[in-house]
Amino acid sequence: MSQQASSPQPWYKQFFFILLVASCVFSALLIFAFWVDGWAVWLLGLLVIAAWMPLIFSTMGKIFPKSAGLALLYVLVMFQGAHMIEHLAQMYELHILGWPGPKAQGIIGFLNIEWVHLVWNTWVLAMVGLLLFIYRRNWWLWALCIFAIYHEAEHVYIVSIYVRTGIAGNPGLLAKGGLIGGGLPIIRPDLHAIYAVFEEAMLLMIYFMERGKFRRAQAPQPSSSVQLATG
Repeated sequence: MSQQASSPQPWYKQFFFILLVASCVFSALLIFAFWVDGWAVWLLGLLVIAAWMPLIFSTMGKIFPKSAGLALLYVLVMFQGAHMIEHLAQMYELHILGWPGPKAQGIIGFLNIEWVHLVWNTWVLAMVGLLLFIYRRNWWLWALCIFAIYHEAEHVYIVSIYVRTGIAGNPGLLAKGGLIGGGLPIIRPDLHAIYAVFEEAMLLMIYFMERGKFRRAQAPQPSSSVQLATG
């Protein structure tokens, strides 16, 4: 009885593992340099993002030939995850470090401006709308789309106030002091951090749902064989 030798891992799995390790190591070195040399936080943030871009786009390139929809979902999950981390960093500055609002700008503070928020949410809404053409039967994606439309409307309102008055930081629709009934008893940075976490959680759920459906559809179906008895 001959023992079959185990086949080596496919080259792309080894390649992605090397990219993952390299991204982690490079990020750790960047953080070490930040603490030793006193780099600006925004510079550290941009460099860490750049360190992970090869892995993200290589993974997307592997997924895309099999499923364009899953590749788009993957990119949206990754970028919205980075956006969520930015909001959570601002929460850390506000509530743990006790920084005042104008100082608590997140990691890449120079991007914390009203127009950037509007452009980002417009891109997210456009991506979700595009994904609806592919996964139109996913009701969680429809729910996310409705929320993204609301989020977009809020930032359109905030930018309209900013254009008219030149004053940034309007509470928007539902934050404390907002347009709708004076808003909820929660300040805008906290509320929008909750928005970011909610959107990322929804995207992760949708991604794993659709990936599971795709894998089940690609799995070989057992063929039913009819055995004929001969006598």
